[in-house]
Parts: sequence; structure tokens; C-alpha cells
Amino acid sequence: MIEPILKITGLTACYGKISAIKAINFYAHDNEIVGIVGPNGAGKTTLLESIAGSMRIKNGRIFFLGRHIEKWPVLKRRQLGLMLVPQEGNVFPMMSVKKNLEISVILSNRAERKGLIDYVYELFPILWERRKQIANTLSGGQQKMLAVGLGITSNARVMLIDEPSIGLAPKLVTRLFETLKKIKEDTKKTIVLSEQNIKILNIADRLFGLEAGKIRFDEKTKNLSRDIVKDLYLGSIS
Repeated sequence: MIEPILKITGLTACYGKISAIKAINFYAHDNEIVGIVGPNGAGKTTLLESIAGSMRIKNGRIFFLGRHIEKWPVLKRRQLGLMLVPQEGNVFPMMSVKKNLEISVILSNRAERKGLIDYVYELFPILWERRKQIANTLSGGQQKMLAVGLGITSNARVMLIDEPSIGLAPKLVTRLFETLKKIKEDTKKTIVLSEQNIKILNIADRLFGLEAGKIRFDEKTKNLSRDIVKDLYLGSIS
């Protein structure tokens, strides 16, 4: 059996004395899209932040690319190839689009840098058009595109993306999700994203259902009832 590229066992993280996630087991294989679904307050963001290192965990192990990294700082995890794209604060706001990408690509192999930036512009032509524009003057959708672009240029092996559809119009959600699927197919990256939008079912290979800080199910998307998942775990039908 093929070992997961990312494996989490017994992960518990707390805010004060309150456990936000409780003894979670989670995994992702190479070159797949894994969705984490659940209502607000389920612990989706906490799980991603714990994996990325921006949330301190109480217990558990995090295994990534053959190493236990639960005690590693954020930068060391990112250098190994694990990157979080948070809901907010996910770009350098006072820098141009071009400068954002040039800074992010520093962590990548020198020979690959230009190709990675060109690939982002190919995926998101609007970023090429706005490459000289300051990031915080972009629209919400364009900033989400740039944030995903930073994940690509950093050459992350696993991208952790926290609720990318929030605040986007339905057409932009569809376009963004289609782009994430293309990124997986083109680059063989692993993408883990938390979501409340029903369209996650169109691109995820597998879903974890998270509720009250606990995993309620882990199943291949093709084996799941869309109606049951929507009614129990997804808040948006756009």
C-alpha cells in the first residue's frame, strides 16, 4: 500500500482549555485533492493551521515526506514543501503582483523560477495584466488568484488552502475550482482545502467530514451521496 505524502495521527489543538480539534487522524496522498468539509466552527481552519505550524498543537504526530515535523517552525515546514494559503493575510498587500510572485519564488529552485511565474500568469491571465498593480488594490477574487499563485511559485509539494470560495461570486468559484484541478493535473501537487461550498464535490478526490473538532467520515467523493453531504456539511449551494 502506498504511504501518504502527509499523515496526521492523534492531532489535538486547543484555544485555552477548549479543544478545537480532538485526536484527529488525517492523510493525503501524492497528486490528489482532499476536501475538508464541515459547518462553521468545526475546526477546519485549526486543522490546516496546525499542519502548517501556525497553530501550536497539544498532542499528535505530523508526518510529511518521510519526516515527523510536528515540532518544526512554519518556515522549515514551508521549505520542505508544505504551504498554507489562509483565508486572509495571504498576499503581501503593499507590493505589486509581480513583486509578490518574485518574493515567493525565492524558495524554489533557481532554474525553475521563471517557469513557475510564467505558469501562474498562464493560469490567471488577469494577474499578468495587473502585474504592476499593488496587491491590496486587487479585487477579492484577484487576490485569491494571487494567493494560489504564491503557493505555486513557492513550489509547495502540498498546498493547504483555507475556504478559497468565501466572498467569491458563483462563476469565480467555478473558475477557481477548475483551476485548482488543472494545477493538480499539470504539476502533480497535492491540494488540501477546507470548504463549505457544494462545488468542492466536483473536484475533490476524497472528503473528510469534520464536525465539533472530530472527523466523522473519510471517503472517496465518488462513493458519497451529494445530498447527504450537502445537508450535513456544506453551507453553500451556489
